[in-house]
Amino acid sequence: MCATARAKLHAPWSHQALHGLLAGLYIGLGAMSANLAEAGGFQLHETQMLLGGAVFPIGLIAILLTGTNLFTANCMYVVSPLLNGAVHPARALGFLMVSWLANFVGAVGVAYFLAHLGEYFDNEPAKAFVQHNAAVKCSFAFWVAFLRGVGANTLVCLGSWQALSTDDTLAKIFSMWWPAFTFTAISFEHCIANMFYVSIGLFEGAEPTWADFMFHNLVPVTMGNFVGGALFLGLVAYLTYDAASPLASMPSRSEAERAETVEPLTINTHA
Repeated sequence: MCATARAKLHAPWSHQALHGLLAGLYIGLGAMSANLAEAGGFQLHETQMLLGGAVFPIGLIAILLTGTNLFTANCMYVVSPLLNGAVHPARALGFLMVSWLANFVGAVGVAYFLAHLGEYFDNEPAKAFVQHNAAVKCSFAFWVAFLRGVGANTLVCLGSWQALSTDDTLAKIFSMWWPAFTFTAISFEHCIANMFYVSIGLFEGAEPTWADFMFHNLVPVTMGNFVGGALFLGLVAYLTYDAASPLASMPSRSEAERAETVEPLTINTHA
């Protein structure tokens, strides 16, 4: 994880921005697939969420396999290099900001493109579904959106962490698929996915405004995503696996017991 994080953090800003743009696009395409799947089960909420959860991970898997730059995963990656002094705090903050902004441009850009093709949302129930979805996402109380954001990115970063444990492509795909399926199926909130979900609803005439989207969804969900990725995954990974962490430098119980063992005194009687 540390090697991956350092490579991402020290890449040129232009590379970070381009990779962030692509990641936003991939998330948008995965979210679009989920929209089309969920619209068919619009009146059956449980079926709708399962269908969406099955196909939404397409975007996250594409990001995982191409190594592009997703803000939510980066919330986990920045922690170890930041705490062990391998990167300056300003660099880490800039990295997260570039990721978020580039993801926003990519996700909203693909939403605008698909909304104006004049094909996918001309008929019901697809149009009503994206309008309803945007309205629901902008109706949460601040703390509800925040906590749903914590849950979503805990699962997304878990998928990223699991994928680092293998070099097998199919194993990487499955490692990411089931956490992404889980957070989608139980209606957790992912800020980059919402950049697509809500914006395409707004482009199709949903009632909320862009200000509603920003302050009632995007801000609290982004904050929750950061806490889920940085605290629940990034900090735990640092404390338990990074050699520079205070916990990693503590002796294990067996080591402490060996250190406390007193060797028996041997007296040389042949002197």
